[in-house]
Amino acid sequence: MAVAWAIAWSAGTAGTAAPVPDSSATVADSSARLHSLHAVATLLAPSAEESNRPRPSGLAVDAFGRVWVADLGLHGFLRMDPTGRTLGQAGSLGSDAGSLRRPTSVALLGALRVAVLDTENRRVVAYDLFDRLQGTLIEFDALEDPPARVDPVSMASDRGGAVYIADRDRDRVVVFDFSGRFVRVLGGFGQGPGSFRGPSGLAVNRLGELIVSERVGRRIQRLDPAGQPRAWWSLPSGSGGELSVATDDSLRVAVADDARGAVWVYDLQGRLLAEARGFDHPSALAFAPDGSLLIAERGAGRLRRFVIAAPATGSED
Repeated sequence: MAVAWAIAWSAGTAGTAAPVPDSSATVADSSARLHSLHAVATLLAPSAEESNRPRPSGLAVDAFGRVWVADLGLHGFLRMDPTGRTLGQAGSLGSDAGSLRRPTSVALLGALRVAVLDTENRRVVAYDLFDRLQGTLIEFDALEDPPARVDPVSMASDRGGAVYIADRDRDRVVVFDFSGRFVRVLGGFGQGPGSFRGPSGLAVNRLGELIVSERVGRRIQRLDPAGQPRAWWSLPSGSGGELSVATDDSLRVAVADDARGAVWVYDLQGRLLAEARGFDHPSALAFAPDGSLLIAERGAGRLRRFVIAAPATGSED
């Protein structure tokens, strides 16, 4: 039987760049149209052996629906077809070329390469679409000033292959071009628009806008390609867990709260469209080309595909 949760679809006009109230209030609106979020497929299932238990930590999906999954347990990543069939894998525990230590994000670099954030080795490693190592794209310990030292926690890329790194140590986002060359710094510590407190998850939409979640500030910000704030909104209060984000061609923004086991979906202006709870440490999100939402649960060791289903418009006689 498919798993389903009741979620809210807010009616109304689009918001503006001004802050909106805590979006959790939208759920209680009695006028909201209820939709359902259904689990329709399991792409990665828990292993019976604890030593082989998946610990998915990052997701990327290409235009053909192929899925790349960074895995903390494997210290590597898997490449799967849209049904979850394994097509290949790469990585093993270590610091040598081809080895990884705590991979936490996967991102597509244009149409021909995939990048993996190798957190404990403090680098971004590039592979081709057949899991063959292409080399180190960014070596954080070799960076000069600016940007100097970077404490990478998550990564995203745009359609041109530019790479965005969330830097927790300095509350900023560091931008590199497709070749790994430093371009600029966005943000810095602060509570105002365009500043960050504990940047956590990153995503880039089809307009080239950067979506940033803030673990400490419990906020989502949307920045234009020049780094100027376009919209921002608060998340429901919580314990400050990691907040992964994803966006799709419809410009929806999905947010997963690792500590609360919750997933929210918003429109471009921060109106709450969907809410689901009961996940076991949701650690990564990605939208597929068909609009379905892939949700990885590090605690459960699984990856599932969800669709949002509209309610019936009326009863049959």
